Amino acid sequence: MKPFEGCLSSDRVIEAGYDVVVVGGGLAGVCAAIAAARHGCKTAIVQNRPVFGGNSSSEVRVQPTGANNCGAWARETGIIEELLIEERARNHDLFLNGRINSVWDLVLYEWVKREQNLTAYLNTHVVGVLMSGPHKISAVLGVQIGSERVYKLYGRYFIDCTGDGTVGAYAGAEFRFGRESRREFGESLAPEEPDRMVQGSSLLFRARDVGSPVPFVPPRWAEEYPTEDSLYMRRHACSLGPYGVREYVGYWWIEVGAPFDVIDQNEEVRDELLRHLLGVWDHIKNRGEHGAENMAIDWIGMVPGKRESRRLIGDYILTEDDVRNDRQFPDRVAYGGWFIDIHTMGGILAKGQPPEPLVGDPDLSDDLRIQPYSIPLRCLYSKNIENLLMAGRDISVTHVALGTTRVMLTCAVLGQAAGTAAAISVKKNVTPRAIVENPDLMRELQQTLVRDDCFIINLPNEDPDDIARRAVSVTATSSMALTLEPIEGSSPLEPYRSQIFPVSEGEIQTLSLFLESQADEDTSVRLEITPAKNIWSFNEPKEPLTSVEASVGPKFKGWLEVDLDLKVEPKRLYQLNVYGRAEVLWHRSKPLPGVAAAYKKPGWRRWAHEKPVYALRLNPASTPFDPDNVLSGVARPESWTNIWVSDPQCGFPQRLTLDLGEYVAFNTVYLTFDTYLHEDTYRFPPLYRVPECVKDYALKVFCRDGWRTVVECRGNYHRRRVHRFETVEANKLELEVQSTNGAPTARVYEVRIYKE
Repeated sequence: MKPFEGCLSSDRVIEAGYDVVVVGGGLAGVCAAIAAARHGCKTAIVQNRPVFGGNSSSEVRVQPTGANNCGAWARETGIIEELLIEERARNHDLFLNGRINSVWDLVLYEWVKREQNLTAYLNTHVVGVLMSGPHKISAVLGVQIGSERVYKLYGRYFIDCTGDGTVGAYAGAEFRFGRESRREFGESLAPEEPDRMVQGSSLLFRARDVGSPVPFVPPRWAEEYPTEDSLYMRRHACSLGPYGVREYVGYWWIEVGAPFDVIDQNEEVRDELLRHLLGVWDHIKNRGEHGAENMAIDWIGMVPGKRESRRLIGDYILTEDDVRNDRQFPDRVAYGGWFIDIHTMGGILAKGQPPEPLVGDPDLSDDLRIQPYSIPLRCLYSKNIENLLMAGRDISVTHVALGTTRVMLTCAVLGQAAGTAAAISVKKNVTPRAIVENPDLMRELQQTLVRDDCFIINLPNEDPDDIARRAVSVTATSSMALTLEPIEGSSPLEPYRSQIFPVSEGEIQTLSLFLESQADEDTSVRLEITPAKNIWSFNEPKEPLTSVEASVGPKFKGWLEVDLDLKVEPKRLYQLNVYGRAEVLWHRSKPLPGVAAAYKKPGWRRWAHEKPVYALRLNPASTPFDPDNVLSGVARPESWTNIWVSDPQCGFPQRLTLDLGEYVAFNTVYLTFDTYLHEDTYRFPPLYRVPECVKDYALKVFCRDGWRTVVECRGNYHRRRVHRFETVEANKLELEVQSTNGAPTARVYEVRIYKE
């Protein structure tokens, strides 16, 4: 860097010092910076674009996705949940590919700016680093476009969230680029021989119906796609916007990678993408019957959305085997769950191949879809640069594992984990590696993340400072029984169906399914029941507790009751597998926490998660939503429902009371409500507030002179709320739920109590 520094006049260089410097302002960088700042670190976030959000910003417009693809109730929480819930409450448009607008940019900007410990450097591109030794970064150098300022930002710890691993590369960090051989890590999806090919970058566009014909004449350099066959397996249908306006928005498969170098030739990649994008639009407008006469493009992305480039190497490299088998790393700090999504090398240049293997063969779902898996801290710091962490798509994974870890909601929780780890490194004056090597520090990091509403698989709240964990009892004015009554919609029993559900009692005498037969003769269905480790464990090896054949009459529609007389372990999840024929339909029900469903085609080895759940009755009735769930230590469904839900017949207000058994001094209460983690927020409509989320409530404490109200909240729509008040000495805490955002039940996942 000395030659570069010599080109800078001293009056143009601005120096500043920080505890943590985050480079890259995508969702990983934003969550990393906010996390570090909230934990008391003086933090900088450096972003080379005018907006935050990276591939999800209004410049690129890719919808963030994550673990919900392959797991029920698996949406990422923590800082990213705050941001996504806020966006949906404010935004008048959909949050889908090509439709993302500046409301999202503004939410991200606000969340960054409101952190007192956080300084933002937008439009600032890092062009180099300064080293204080061969293995330690002292500063990054950045040039700010527009202001012509040069920044020299010193830090104790640096987090590379650039996607390209730019800071790591400048610092001499070990990295990989391209595909490993199949034999190196024993990965079934890797090629026989290694190469430098990576997944490509995409450009999106948006076109809208303007009410009258609009011609389109492509430039001479646009690619030609004269027939449907020339866009092999690349679906390009029209859709409806939120207000009934027809739109073409897309497409992720307008992708270019190999043979280009996606870093060095980023500009050439953009030009090539634009050439194909306009060729696709020419095809839609002028070739064939697409009904696009009145459609006009109103936005085209000009910033390529990258999927893959450098991967910085940490003390561990996550592999295909790890994500398939959910290895329970002792240093796990985050999770993923998107399927192993490795796009066709070359993208749209590979004209005779599908853009992604699952598009070409849906039966690959049996091999590519996975359940949520853990990611260790050792993948989030550099192997050879002692004060460098990383988060996003540049973490320490193989090319195959990157197929699942690269999606933005996974990147966001990786960012929060890295930012929190950096804060502990600052606080304890240790390297990230030292955190892994010290069980007490590792436990502190994990418990801090869980306290901050991050989810770590099979790692509950064990915070010794949480006074609520010492409560002698938790009571409520009412609780709901498991209610899975039929609603509109049904699914055939071939593909076969499976459902995991909670059982509170020690037996299942009878089980009933709401079925409809379209056959003219009796048909047979077979039911299996097995224990389930958690709501994602459809494919865990296990022996059935029972297997029962039942007959469904011709043209039958109603509840099919099956006698079981089965003794079971109370308060745990069970899995019901139903094997039948396509002529028999199982009617759907409204999803409830702790209930998950899957399907399996004949011949498949594995069940694949699906969003609908199905109508089911148990005798005796299951009551899995009792108030003591708020102290389960887990703030989402996992191996149990972990939520209190009031009886919908009892109305409001509803009260939840923690009896602490003795008078205790405290001044802070953490509340976790239900924001319907079963669905990604991009599926929520505009200006949406989750109906199940508590809206109006009060916190009351029982002091020596009686009940006292310490908090009154109106108009809430967020999942996690932290309330601080003057220290009180009380032996009871009561949450009074006065209304929700539309649902008839009060729902609370967790209550924590602290003296901070």
